[in-house]
Amino acid sequence: MVVTLFFGLSSNSIAQAKYYPGYVILLNGDTLKGEIKKNPKREYDNFVKAQYRKKENVDMKTYNATKIKEYCVDGVSYVSRNVDGEQVFVKRLSKGNVNLYESQTEVLQMNEIRVKSDYYMEKTNGEFVKIKSGKFKKQVTDAMADNEEIVKAVEEKKYEYENIVELFEAYNKDIKN
Repeated sequence: MVVTLFFGLSSNSIAQAKYYPGYVILLNGDTLKGEIKKNPKREYDNFVKAQYRKKENVDMKTYNATKIKEYCVDGVSYVSRNVDGEQVFVKRLSKGNVNLYESQTEVLQMNEIRVKSDYYMEKTNGEFVKIKSGKFKKQVTDAMADNEEIVKAVEEKKYEYENIVELFEAYNKDIKN
């Protein structure tokens, strides 16, 4: 009875993961197009590994952040970056002169494992910096000082830490035009 229940639960969780169109960029710059495994109910897995296959019924290869530069699954890019001394995947939320990334880590809170998100920005010069909620205003106005309209909007609290993605999208859109 217990075995059946366990099997039912484990096959149910496995059934949630599917393969989506995507690619992997190797350390040498080569791009492998194919399919990437993704579990929409457990996004944290995407920050840990990329499971790639060229096509259905072909062996799967698993990559961690030390083995590839980047991968993309279903239109979402995960890039290898060094966070607190560890090479991990971060999700690119906005791309432009100042990229915005999200990292996820599992933390133990009140005897439960929870997923915690942090945000990072990266200028075109390659500086990768954690955005701290308490220093948000100063960090983003310094990084986006070349756009007076955006800086003014941040100072007037039109953009705050809670709508960080909107801010970066607006800034990067203005730069492209």
